[in-house]
Amino acid sequence: MSTTLVESWSGADLSQLGPIYPMVGTEMTLFILGVAFWLAFHIIQARIEKREMEEDEAAARSPERLKRVFEREAQE
Repeated sequence: MSTTLVESWSGADLSQLGPIYPMVGTEMTLFILGVAFWLAFHIIQARIEKREMEEDEAAARSPERLKRVFEREAQE
C-alpha cells in the first residue's frame, strides 16, 4: 500500500518531494490552538487557586479557629 507518489525509496530524489507527513499546512493552526489552550489552562488554574486561597483565608479567620489557636498558645 502506498500513500505517496513514491513507489520505491531507493534512488528517489528527496529534494524533489514535498512534505511527506499527514496534515500538511495545519502547523500554524495547531500552534495557535496549542498556545490558546495553554493560556486558558493557566488562567482557569489561577482562578481556581485564588478561590481556594480565599476560602482557606476565610476559614483561618473564623472566630472558632482563632480561639483554638490562642488557647493552644496560652497552654504552652
